[in-house]
Amino acid sequence: MKPSYIKNTFLKTINFMSSDIESFVRNPGVDFTRNRKCSFSDIILCILSMESHSTNREIRRFFQSKNKALISGSAFNQQRKKINDETFPYLFSAINQILPFRKTYKGYHLLAVDGSDVNLPPLKDDVTTFVKSNTAGTGYHQLHLNAVYDVLEERYVDILAQPRAFYDEREAFLKFISRNPISGQCIYTADRGYFSNNILAYLYSSCFSFVLRMSTPGGSNSFLNRFDLPDADEFDITLEFSFTRSRKNIYKNSPSKYVYVRKDRPFDFIDVNDKESSYPIKVRVVKILLSSGTSEYLITDLPKESFDVDKLKEIYRLRWGIETSFRHLKYNVGLVYFHSIRRDFIIQEVYARIILYNLTRLLISCVSLPKKNTKYKQKISIADATTTCRDFLIHRFKNDEIEEMLIRYVTAIRPNRSFGRRKITKRFIPLTNRL
Repeated sequence: MKPSYIKNTFLKTINFMSSDIESFVRNPGVDFTRNRKCSFSDIILCILSMESHSTNREIRRFFQSKNKALISGSAFNQQRKKINDETFPYLFSAINQILPFRKTYKGYHLLAVDGSDVNLPPLKDDVTTFVKSNTAGTGYHQLHLNAVYDVLEERYVDILAQPRAFYDEREAFLKFISRNPISGQCIYTADRGYFSNNILAYLYSSCFSFVLRMSTPGGSNSFLNRFDLPDADEFDITLEFSFTRSRKNIYKNSPSKYVYVRKDRPFDFIDVNDKESSYPIKVRVVKILLSSGTSEYLITDLPKESFDVDKLKEIYRLRWGIETSFRHLKYNVGLVYFHSIRRDFIIQEVYARIILYNLTRLLISCVSLPKKNTKYKQKISIADATTTCRDFLIHRFKNDEIEEMLIRYVTAIRPNRSFGRRKITKRFIPLTNRL
C-alpha cells in the first residue's frame, strides 16, 4: 500500500458517512441539514487531529490549515453534540474492514486481549466512573478501556470502554469473541484477569484457539489447584475434565475429572438448576520457566505437533505488544488529553485516538527502512509518526514526502532490555492546563 491509498480510503469512508448523514446524527432530518462553517467531515477530522492543546487552539490549527473561516469553541461543541454514539465506532470498524488484517503466525492471527485505566476529568454526580481512593472522602474518575490488539499488524481490532466503577473484563472478553471481525484462524492471548470457566468454555466451543495465562497453583482461587500437576520446573500435559453444576459423589470422588461451577457463577452452557449435564473439555496445561526464575502456567487448545512449548512461549511473549501500545496510545497519541468533561465527547475522543493510532501503524507499514551499518536495528518512531499522520490527514502531501518524513525519525530496537515495571500514580490533565 501507498500512504495516499490509506488516506483516500479513509476520506472516502468519511464522505460515504456524510452522504448517509441521517445514520450518524442524533436528530435525523434536522442535524447537519443547513450549510454551516463546520461540516460533518470537518468535525470528524478535527477531533481526529486533536493533540494536547486547548480546544480553541485545536480549532484554529485545523481550520487555518484548511483555509476556512474560524469558528468559536461553542459553535464547535454544538456541532459536535449532533453526532450520535455510533459514528466513531462505525468509522473504526469500517477502516478495519476496508484495510484488513493480513499478517499471521503459522496461519493464525494473534489477538491479545487486555485492558487499561484512563483518567478522566472530574464530573459531579458521575458515580459510574468514580473510584474511591484510600483517603476518606476523596476519589478520582476513570474509564476502563478493554481492547483486542493484533500483535503482528500492531493495530487495534476491537475495543470496549467501560465505566471504571462497574467494569467487567470477562464480560468484555465474551463480547470480543462474539463479534470477532477477522475472517480466518485466530489465537486469543490474555492475562490471568480475563480467565473464567465461562470464557474457557466459550473459546473451546468456538472456532478460535487460545493461549491463556493461569494463576499459579497454591492460591486460594487458583483453577489449577484441583489437578495433580507434575513436580517439575517445566512440563506440558493434557487435561481432560468436565464442568458440572452437581456436587454428587462423582464429583467428590473424582475432583480431577470434574470442575464444579457454583450457582452464583455464570456458565452459559449448563443451566443453574441442571444437575445432570456436564460440559467436557480437553486442553493442554504448560508450565514454563522464565529467565528470572519464576514460573508461568499457560492453558491452550493448540496441538503439540504444531505448537511446542517454545512456540507457546513466543506467542505469549508477543502479547506484550498490547501493553506497549497502551503506553503509545496514552502518551504519544494523546489519550490522556481530553477536551471536554462530557462523557459522550470523551468516548468520541477515545475512538478518535485509536483510529489515529491504527492509521499511523498503517502508514508505518508502507515504508521500508534503508539498511544501515548501526549497532542496533532501527524502527520508525511511533511518536513522530503520529505527528506525521495528523499532518497527512489535514494537508496535501505526496507519497514520497510522507515516506521521507517517516524515515527521518527512527529509534533503536533493543530486544534484550528488561526493566521492572514502575507504578506511578498519574492524575488527569486539567482542561485549563493547556497551551
